[in-house]
Amino acid sequence: MKTIRQADIGAGCFLALLGLFILYAASNIRVGVERALSPRFFPSVLGFLIFACGIGLAFKSWRFRGEDPRIHWPDRQGAGIVVVSLGMLAAYIALMKPLGLPLSTFLYVTASIGFLKPQKWGTAIATGLILGIISYVVFIDLLQLSFPVGSLLERLLEG
Repeated sequence: MKTIRQADIGAGCFLALLGLFILYAASNIRVGVERALSPRFFPSVLGFLIFACGIGLAFKSWRFRGEDPRIHWPDRQGAGIVVVSLGMLAAYIALMKPLGLPLSTFLYVTASIGFLKPQKWGTAIATGLILGIISYVVFIDLLQLSFPVGSLLERLLEG
């Protein structure tokens, strides 16, 4: 891809395909005991939104007729930031089961903000703490989704 328009069309098509894949995967989720919300609900909504945004991005970029700026690829430092950010995302996913959603969210958000803005560690910790608490309250407590709580947090909540 050499221009932003071409990159946006490609990204939009990729997102649309990803949304379709998520919709397909959500349709294969087994429904056991009926609950207030089916386990298919959130993945289906997410898949539809990603699909719609991808189609919208591709269509908007395809119809764009203004000046199409060229893409300037990241230098060595920029590529390093991308690689470290992807590594932190992979660690977040890998640590979610053993540490639980709230603690892994806190660590991921804090580390990401701290890495990208090293002078903002106070903001990084506060934001990580807030999002860790929100992830517990919304997804585990209110919606009662089957995200892992983590053994450390389970011990704190029991005692």
